[in-house]
Amino acid sequence: MIRINAFFVVKAGVTTAQVKAVTDELVEKSRQDAGNKGYDLFESTTQPGVYMFCESWENSELLDKHARSEHFTRLVPQLESLCEKGLSIEKFER
Repeated sequence: MIRINAFFVVKAGVTTAQVKAVTDELVEKSRQDAGNKGYDLFESTTQPGVYMFCESWENSELLDKHARSEHFTRLVPQLESLCEKGLSIEKFER
């Protein structure tokens, strides 16, 4: 099992609606990917504009396939354009 925590901070002036326009589709489609065991997005309750994806994957091969998917390769660059410094990734294996 692989767990990914991906953090990002949106640029000043970016609205929640702009973030959700990208992330809602990413979450919905990623949950349908083979090997996905969980894919959720959280917004910090103490730091506005700070978000975290929590993902769980069956194995690294299926995670790699997800990273090459059409929705991932299309939506992640759109999301990164809204972020201050892109996504910060933490990966854990069990």
